[in-house]
Amino acid sequence: MKYSRIVAAVAVALSVNSVQAGWFGKDDEPKVAPAPVVKEHPYAMKKAEPVALPSAPEWFVKLPEDTADMVFAAAVGVSVDEQMAYDKARVQAERKLVEMQGARIDTLTKSHRTDTGDTLVESTSVTIQKSATGELAGAQRVDSRVTFDGRQYRVYVLLRLPLGTNNVLRTEKQTAQTRKEAELRGARAHQELEQKREADARAAEAADVKLRTEIGPKPVVTPAVPVSSELKLLDVDNAEYRKKREEALVKPGAVVGQITVQ
Repeated sequence: MKYSRIVAAVAVALSVNSVQAGWFGKDDEPKVAPAPVVKEHPYAMKKAEPVALPSAPEWFVKLPEDTADMVFAAAVGVSVDEQMAYDKARVQAERKLVEMQGARIDTLTKSHRTDTGDTLVESTSVTIQKSATGELAGAQRVDSRVTFDGRQYRVYVLLRLPLGTNNVLRTEKQTAQTRKEAELRGARAHQELEQKREADARAAEAADVKLRTEIGPKPVVTPAVPVSSELKLLDVDNAEYRKKREEALVKPGAVVGQITVQ
C-alpha cells in the first residue's frame, strides 16, 4: 500500500509538470502568419532608387573673400535641362555682381491700430523693393559644379569681377567708347561749320537781292549806230525836210531806218 501511494504521487507530479509545461512552454506562443506574397505587375513602372544628393561646393557655402582687385558671387540653378540650369545660375550670379556695384532699396511701412475699449488690434505691413541698374563687363567664371538626382540638374556657378585696371575688357570698352564719342563730336562740329557757311551765303544773297530791289533796275542805254557811208538817203526836193534830217542824224543815239514800199 505504501509503495502504491508513492507511485501514485509521482504520477500526479508528472502530470502536473506536463500540464504546466503545456501552459507556459513554447507550444503556447502565438504564431505569426507569414506575409502574403504580392506579385508585381509585369508592366508596372519601376521605382527609382533613392539617390543621395551630394553636398554643395565649399566655395558656395563660404565665398572667397573680396579684395581690392576683384569681387566674387555664387549662385545655384535647378532645371530638368542642364544648360537651362547653368544659365539660371549664371544670371543669378551676375545679378549679385551688379547689386554689389550699386543697389537701391525702397521701403514702405504701414501701421494700423484699432481700439475697441477692452481690445487693441494692431497690424503692420512692410513692403521692400530692391532695384539695381548697372553695366557688367569682364565677369569671369571661376568654377562650376553640376549634380543630377535622376530628375533635375543642380548647377553651382562661381563668378569673379576684376576691378579697376585689372578689368581689361571694361578698359578696352571704355577706350573704344571714348574714341567713338570723339569722332562723333568732330563730325558734329564739321556739320555745324558747313551749316554756318551755308547760312552766311544765304544771308549775303538775301542782302544783295534787297539792295538791288532798293536801287531799282539800271537804265538800258542803246548804243549809237553809226551811219554807214553806203547808206543812201532818199533824195527829196523838200529843203526843210533835208535840214531836219541832217540835224537828227548828228544827235547821239540817232537811228536811221529805211523802208521801201513797192
